Amino acid sequence: MSKRSCEFLIIGSGFGGAFAAHTLAKAGRDVVVVERGRWVVRDDSCWDEERLHLKNPLYRGHTPVFINQHGNKIEEYWPDDTVGGMSPFYGAAAFRMREEDFFGAPLENSAQRDPKTSWPFTYSDLAPYYDKAEKLQFVAGTKGDDITEPPRSMDFPQPAPALSLPSQKIYNAARKLGLHPFHIPLAINFRGDCGKGECVRCHTCDHYCCKVEAKNDLSVVVLPEAISAGARVLDDTRALKINLSKRKAVSVELVNQRTGERYMVNAKCVVLACGALATPHLLLASGIDKEIPAGEIVGRFLMRHANGVVSGIGITKANPKNEFHKQIAISDYYFGDPQKKRKPIGNWGLIQEIHTPGKGVMKANVPWGLKNVAAFTANFLYNLLCIAEDQPQYDNRVYIDNSMHDKFGMPLLRVYHRYTKRDIAARNALYSVAKRILFAAGTVPVYCYHINTFSHAIGTCRFGINSSTSVLDPECRVWGIKNLFVLDGSFMPSGGSVNPSLTIAANSLRVADILKDIR
Repeated sequence: MSKRSCEFLIIGSGFGGAFAAHTLAKAGRDVVVVERGRWVVRDDSCWDEERLHLKNPLYRGHTPVFINQHGNKIEEYWPDDTVGGMSPFYGAAAFRMREEDFFGAPLENSAQRDPKTSWPFTYSDLAPYYDKAEKLQFVAGTKGDDITEPPRSMDFPQPAPALSLPSQKIYNAARKLGLHPFHIPLAINFRGDCGKGECVRCHTCDHYCCKVEAKNDLSVVVLPEAISAGARVLDDTRALKINLSKRKAVSVELVNQRTGERYMVNAKCVVLACGALATPHLLLASGIDKEIPAGEIVGRFLMRHANGVVSGIGITKANPKNEFHKQIAISDYYFGDPQKKRKPIGNWGLIQEIHTPGKGVMKANVPWGLKNVAAFTANFLYNLLCIAEDQPQYDNRVYIDNSMHDKFGMPLLRVYHRYTKRDIAARNALYSVAKRILFAAGTVPVYCYHINTFSHAIGTCRFGINSSTSVLDPECRVWGIKNLFVLDGSFMPSGGSVNPSLTIAANSLRVADILKDIR
């Protein structure tokens, strides 16, 4: 980078960073995006589970995160780092939060929402930006298909594709039980004219990159437009510290991870969009928690959904054509038991069909004696993902360990997380519904797998109307720092029970509309 200054320095190229860069660059502003990941190489490695997930993963980041989530056991987690954040690996589900979700997180033994975690605006305020985000990612879906769908002014940019054989089986089973299955809204180029490549309906999508660029991830459909409008993307580059002067962010210290070169970039405005783990990491490492009114909650209230998978085994191969089959969702229990008979009281969440992991990944994650069994049964499995909203807790947090540092000199990142009894009860309630659907599909539920990753992490820099109880103001500006903003999932005080990516994108577009007029 020859020019060491810019108007807007955006750190992170995921949903918060990419959509803001798109708006700002299109408005003619000088934008630089810093991304610690690399551009995905679109070759056969995209569909190779060995290259992506097993021995020496291709896009593994440079530094680990140490996680305490099961008793005293500390797990070492290595993130995958790519341009576009995690979108090249994600499953492309693009849901809107429901109107009620904006009223706050679920309360214990109550159908009410927690007003302490309510949003400073409503769904109707964000709806136009949901429209725009769906259009930019060419989301495929069917309006009115989902019985809990919030109001929308326009249809989806693409119609939902026809169901594959395994998806049709899940659809029929849910209908047989009197449920209302619907098409998952997906940011995938099914039609061939909504992005770069046309989807070939392969079964490697979720947790894989797309060789033909049919998954409309941010490195395919949003960032290229921002670059065409003048934005610059510095890949394989890490932000080390934000420097303040007179209540303003004036510069950011960067390091080129390829060469080791360190340098400073001055900026009129700094936007953090590193993700709900990395953004508080950078704020804490920069000492910004000591400069703001509620600095003690930076990194606190970490949420990630209480996610789990129920797998059922059939007597014939589940997907003989190896087709794409992440297509069906069931929202009948989103707001809890419709008959008000089963607990927990209040909302439960969403059920989605998902792909079966590759045989290599399955073998790598089961005990030694079951590896071959797991690989064999993979061909016969049907899987339903259960997403229950988790309650924000003060003790669930991201924090830094100043006694240890990574190869770049930053303090190591540590995570502490536990679920509440209600979180687990809601997930278990969804498990029971998922098992009924799998039974109706002619399979026998054999396994419930609790997901321990932080792919849906949110909430660590929550926004609100009170500077003493939130890190950010309603415009996602760090309280007391006039030109420092946070636009990733950290801002969310509650998260509903849907994949958060589209909500992060919509909010980024909302805030970017404000930022583009700042001089």
